[in-house]
Amino acid sequence: MDIITVIQQQYLGFSNKEKTIADYILKEGTQLRNINISVLAKRIGVSDGTITRFCKKIGCSTFTDFKIRLGSLQSKQLQNNNSDPLTHVYDFYREVIERTNKMMNRDALEYIANEIQKARFVYIYGIGSSGLSADEFMLRLMRMGFQGQSITDSHQMIINSSIVSPEDLVIVFSASGETSEVVNAATIARKNGCSVLCVTSFSDSSLAQNSDYSFTVPNSVLIDKEQFFNSQFPFMYMIDLLTTIFLEDKEIKEKIGITVETIIEQSRVKNSDK
Repeated sequence: MDIITVIQQQYLGFSNKEKTIADYILKEGTQLRNINISVLAKRIGVSDGTITRFCKKIGCSTFTDFKIRLGSLQSKQLQNNNSDPLTHVYDFYREVIERTNKMMNRDALEYIANEIQKARFVYIYGIGSSGLSADEFMLRLMRMGFQGQSITDSHQMIINSSIVSPEDLVIVFSASGETSEVVNAATIARKNGCSVLCVTSFSDSSLAQNSDYSFTVPNSVLIDKEQFFNSQFPFMYMIDLLTTIFLEDKEIKEKIGITVETIIEQSRVKNSDK
């Protein structure tokens, strides 16, 4: 596991000062290879000792060891200044794609796909922006012939979780993994014997701890906190990968073809009535 992924997965457990260090590292990238610990400490506003303890907490023996592991990634930092907006947005999405791709695992994706295929009914939870990902994924699954429903209202989640069965599957989208409503809904669903899978950015989050399986994706906010970018992009990347895996099944591919033809036919009928 690369050092950037380690930092992200442990992020929720960091102290405020450690989060300040982590934020700077995630934002500045390989530029850290050219400065020593004292310069970094002064730039961030912490002590040398705090940085040393941080390095050990993420599995590096020294600050030098940390810089070597970071440098080996050869990642490109975002130019978060007054550069051209087109370039800045492009750099952001490129960084998100690169980090997301590094965290993707074919076996994990196939496990999720198999769980979806086994389930009698699939419920997908998400609140706020994550609710948009839930709706999109549910639309994809419906077009592939799966039975399910996306739920983006917190009260409906609780109600639904109280009546799910062991034959059902609940998938929860939450970048932070700490939204109390979805954590409670996941906990209730598991108590009813229903399998719960979560897609989150933090493997040690409350949601991950209350799910049967946790799939980790990058958190785009940690890449750039100062811009108003799409926080759901890593989720959508994962959804596209899962959709591609499903399309390897001939029967599922045929069902998508049927839905496409039906939509086209309905459009023709509608236009002919005008």
